[in-house]
Amino acid sequence: MAKDDTTWAVVATVDEPPALVQAFVAWHLSLGAAQVFIYCDRPDDPVRDMLAHLTAVTVVPCDEAHWLRVGRSRPRRHEVRQVRNARDAYARTKADWILHCDADEFIWAGRSASSALGDVSEEVECLAVPVAERLGVPDESIFDGAFRRPFREPTKTGRQLFGPDYDLTYRGLTGHSQGKGFVRCGRSLQMSIHRPRPLQIDGEVVVARADVNALELLHFEGLTPVQWTFKLSRMVHALAEMDGMPPSKHRRRQADALIADPNDRLGLYQRLKCPDDATVALLKRFDLWADPPFDPTAAIQHYFPDQAVDLTPQAIDAWLRRKKARVLSFLHSD
Repeated sequence: MAKDDTTWAVVATVDEPPALVQAFVAWHLSLGAAQVFIYCDRPDDPVRDMLAHLTAVTVVPCDEAHWLRVGRSRPRRHEVRQVRNARDAYARTKADWILHCDADEFIWAGRSASSALGDVSEEVECLAVPVAERLGVPDESIFDGAFRRPFREPTKTGRQLFGPDYDLTYRGLTGHSQGKGFVRCGRSLQMSIHRPRPLQIDGEVVVARADVNALELLHFEGLTPVQWTFKLSRMVHALAEMDGMPPSKHRRRQADALIADPNDRLGLYQRLKCPDDATVALLKRFDLWADPPFDPTAAIQHYFPDQAVDLTPQAIDAWLRRKKARVLSFLHSD
């Protein structure tokens, strides 16, 4: 197969502001995705109608009929629902590769994604794409800002370089540092969150790592400070209800810091995600700073020419306050 003939798809389970989903779809179609699978965690999500005109997009409302089709009733845990949907998309796609990611994660391709995937040797079943996490407080658009790459030296070294708040991160990131993986289709694999799993208990998955200059996953972990607080509050709420997956150590520490002083939500965000000049200099010194010219505006205008798509932080926060007020108020948010 010629390099540029290699096809790929992307799948996400969403319960997000429609503008974010539109940006996600438009961006990946503009990169050459052959298929985009959007599973709506809320069956009445309006994005279903917003995406209806795009033939390369498959929108699946996650109603009871859907859950029964993929095996059983609706799983309580969000991560389990994500995995089950990703496995459904893996079975349905006609593409050569598929990427499972969240709606706040966008592929950045230093070269054609199809070409990069076409270069992968046939025995490789998963191409791991390294992650970079967005920093700062967005101004005009939720996609403003530069990115931080994970620091892969020992934790002690990270703490010495970046200070005690490094312990509230994993390798300097507030989210995950594993990245996500393109999974080769048609193999005996099961989709999961970050990497696929073999169908056989004693099986192994052959994984290669993408060159960061070819493919990188841009993670907008906290579209706004309010949205970042919402995600943490959701985790705290799930823990209180004995629901959800056990959090990683750094997420647990972030949650504990938020619980200890819920009125200083912005302060916590700024400590962890708004580096000062000295820290930026360190990030650049260790090649942990990335500033790609990411802007999905042209792609959105191309794929949604007749739809108004508001990417301002204010619009995202307004959506959260309308749709997620119960979680936002769990820690006495205003």
